Amino acid sequence: MDLVKALRLTNKTKAALVGSGGKTTAMYQLARDFGSRVILTTTTHLALDQLQQADQHILLESMGDLSSKEKDLVGDILLFTGPQVETNRVKGPDQEILVQLAELADRWECPLLIEADGARQLPIKAPADHEPAIPEFVDTVIVVAGLSGLGKPLNENWVHRPEIFSDLVGVPLGSEVNSQLLAAALTSSRGGLKNIPASARKLLLINQLDSFPNWRTFHDHVPSFLSHYQAVGFAVLEDQMLLELHEPIAGVILAAGGSTRFGTTKQLLDWKGKPLVNHAAETALEGGLSPVLVVTGADQSKVTRSLENLPVECAYNPDWEQGQSSSVRTGIEALPPNVGAVIFLLVDQPFIPPKLIRRLVKTHAVKRAPIIHPQVNDERANPVLFDREVFQELSSLEGDTGGRVLFNTFPTQVVLWENDLIRKDIDTPEDLEILQSAGE
Repeated sequence: MDLVKALRLTNKTKAALVGSGGKTTAMYQLARDFGSRVILTTTTHLALDQLQQADQHILLESMGDLSSKEKDLVGDILLFTGPQVETNRVKGPDQEILVQLAELADRWECPLLIEADGARQLPIKAPADHEPAIPEFVDTVIVVAGLSGLGKPLNENWVHRPEIFSDLVGVPLGSEVNSQLLAAALTSSRGGLKNIPASARKLLLINQLDSFPNWRTFHDHVPSFLSHYQAVGFAVLEDQMLLELHEPIAGVILAAGGSTRFGTTKQLLDWKGKPLVNHAAETALEGGLSPVLVVTGADQSKVTRSLENLPVECAYNPDWEQGQSSSVRTGIEALPPNVGAVIFLLVDQPFIPPKLIRRLVKTHAVKRAPIIHPQVNDERANPVLFDREVFQELSSLEGDTGGRVLFNTFPTQVVLWENDLIRKDIDTPEDLEILQSAGE
């Protein structure tokens, strides 16, 4: 499991981990996955046995301690804390020293990971008034939740601060904790989203799947989660397993061409009572893609007007006559920064079903391949999903070519499909007549 790559973290990341059910495990797993020097610290408390996983534990009690000890630091996983405050716990460094650690991470060009609240090793929690303590310089917040508390009573044996959790989700103490209640807490500004800096990426990591066999019931909550978080992972951190990682997947419909072979604007041809471009947009929306972006070019105003009643965005490609690569670039450049991948759809392939789109999205969550495409009878087919890691290459395409030129550069994942109709496109009036009959 490469949690760092899956969560799209870098050596410049300054991340806070909050929540319950595996924060410390996640922090150390991330530190190991970086494979280089990493600074760890806390703004709360750590148990003494949690210190042992670091290569070196450094005690910082005053502002001058860090500079005096810097030359003696050894190992890759360096844990900095304040002094011991209880029989088995240490506290975090003072705020001024946290800033020094952030500056040290900048000098070393290494990640900084901060455990920013406590849960007394319970799977579920609600934050107190003073929690979580997330420094403003943090650019990523990873919210962790454990599933071993599901199906258990809402009390101090399973939930840290059960009274606060009870008030947060609106059920009495002793109620059974279910997935709906946990999802409500995780998407609340008083729960999982509390105190997160406005500019920080928000990532949700649902842990302890092995304790809850029906964990896939959480798939129903993924759309809601993704309206608050940039990614949602499902993991068994103790076994170093990340089973799924869900991100927003955009749809880009290439609808800018001049239809020279057809002789009229192909995007506006009638297909079962609606323009082809509308059919493609509705397919993308039904497939769960968000946002859906239509790249326009020829007959821009007419195409845009036809889409006015659909929740899609249009991006005009002024260079549409230069070929498909210009529309691909237009689409990529118009995507929001939280998108994890994009699926390109061609406006003249009307037999692409929403089910196939959902299959591509699901495959991306499990496999996280750079390129995912359908295959019918040993032949490649559309639509194709491109992970964010290839966006730069897509933006560099030139001429009348699409993303298929990248197939020999990046690993690909195949989704097998049986219906050959998805490979049919409309190039001539005769194609339209034949395919309309085939659809009927």
